[in-house]
Amino acid sequence: MAKVISGAQILKEWEGAYTSDILYRRRCDNCGYIPPHPSISVRMVPHENVAYGCYHAESLICPFCGNHQIVELTC
Repeated sequence: MAKVISGAQILKEWEGAYTSDILYRRRCDNCGYIPPHPSISVRMVPHENVAYGCYHAESLICPFCGNHQIVELTC
């Protein structure tokens, strides 16, 4: 099961035997703005170690409040 650390809203998650596919949208934690961009899909390997691909991060700059934050997901 994926967990949001910051800056995302999980829409759907498919758990497989070897990988998990996560569909999410970026979200500003400061003002709650959700960009109109399409949802983002990422594939993670469900292990407890970051080296196995159980961590995803990207950057987000909110166009409304100017907040610069990291979008982080983990499983």
